[in-house]
Amino acid sequence: MAEVTSGKTIISNYFSDLQRDLDFVLALPELKSYFVQEFNPLKESGAEKVLADFLEVKQSYQMTITNLSGAEMLKVESETLRTLSWPNALSNREIHSELFEKAVALEKGQIAFSPIYFATEKEGTKITKRVLMTLALPLFDDSAVKKGVSFIDLDLINVFKILANIQLFIQTDDGTDIFFDQKVGTFDIKNLGYALTGNSGWYPVTDLEMIHYSKVKIFADQPFIIAEYHQYPLLKVTLGKLIYLFGALFLLFFSLVVFSILTNFAVLKKTINTQKAIVFSLATLAEGRDPETGKHLERSRDYAVILARQLSTHQKFKKVITRDFLDNLYYAATLHDIGKVAIPDAVLLKNGKLTDVEFDEMKQHVLTGQNVLRETIEKYHLTESFLEMGMNICAYHHEKFNGKGYPEGLGGEEIPLEARIFALCDAYDAIRSKRSYKEGLSHLEAMNRIVADKNQHFDPDVVEAFLECEKKLLAIT
Repeated sequence: MAEVTSGKTIISNYFSDLQRDLDFVLALPELKSYFVQEFNPLKESGAEKVLADFLEVKQSYQMTITNLSGAEMLKVESETLRTLSWPNALSNREIHSELFEKAVALEKGQIAFSPIYFATEKEGTKITKRVLMTLALPLFDDSAVKKGVSFIDLDLINVFKILANIQLFIQTDDGTDIFFDQKVGTFDIKNLGYALTGNSGWYPVTDLEMIHYSKVKIFADQPFIIAEYHQYPLLKVTLGKLIYLFGALFLLFFSLVVFSILTNFAVLKKTINTQKAIVFSLATLAEGRDPETGKHLERSRDYAVILARQLSTHQKFKKVITRDFLDNLYYAATLHDIGKVAIPDAVLLKNGKLTDVEFDEMKQHVLTGQNVLRETIEKYHLTESFLEMGMNICAYHHEKFNGKGYPEGLGGEEIPLEARIFALCDAYDAIRSKRSYKEGLSHLEAMNRIVADKNQHFDPDVVEAFLECEKKLLAIT
């Protein structure tokens, strides 16, 4: 079953990568200008070259572009594949026609696809079977106006070639079984009558033979099944039955234990979730005193989680930024300005630049928040780690990497990691947001300012991670 799951993952990744590459190719200026300008003949040669290069890299059969009336405007065939013969007078033109209506009804980013179908390739007296699938996706201009439909006819030999296990085979929706001989590179197409139903499982062929299988998910659908046939000795069958018997007895006992544990865990989890909800509500209440902050809490929190997840891919932080760290950061980040509840309205809501005295008073919000959280943790003996992280963010998110921040003038890695991460997110949102005394600036300007403050205000590692995921932050804004 592990081999089936591995094959399923490989195929899913193949189609996921294909969709990403298709989106990239269709956005190239040479191709996009062709269909955006109503299939401008002057742009046709550039578009044709882009499609030809794509087909060569992907080793697919052909690509076709139609307008919204279904008329074929451009077709590019792979130079490496020979002309195919279609069974029962079927051709991919008919398949395109069937997919066209589905494709024109799709939204941007969606793909329609045909069932698997077959053709033959002839070279002299040698006849080779081909297994194909056609994808169709709508074409849009920059204003999200639909311009036409693009079809790509895939040669599924490329999918079979990347499967590590040569025993794997595919069963189509109509029950056709497709085997591939990797040694000679040919298909064997059969109909063995195996009723592989459901999303996954096993099918007993005989007492000693079995097929494990699972449906493959591509583009949010499950068009075919990947399966593996194998044999196992009788002794293993007998041993398996004994294991099942003892396993059933153990499962009964274990279920009783688990039920007891889960009952207690559910109560504990409900208590923790209630605490988190109350804390977030209090943080929102404090933030709500300033009407200009808008969705600052949610945005800065989401920025912090995205940035921390990206930072976790760096070797230096792999063991530090764990799943628990990210979960705690999600809730802790909302506490960063809870101390503002104690700042007078005259300072907090002032329309314009603060005086030095007012700014000193504003800076006290970090210590107020830190003290409130520390006293709460100590008084009620709270052990939730997100509160400890929240206290660090609240106290130190205005410290600077060069030691010139407040309230303690900490520098470098003296500043807790969560505070270094959030400092950049808080600054990014402040730069992007409109205030009574300034306009909101562009994403590019925010990036430039953050890069300029690398090693000064911000941790250089955090800045590098920000540059790697800045498009995800932009999507939130």
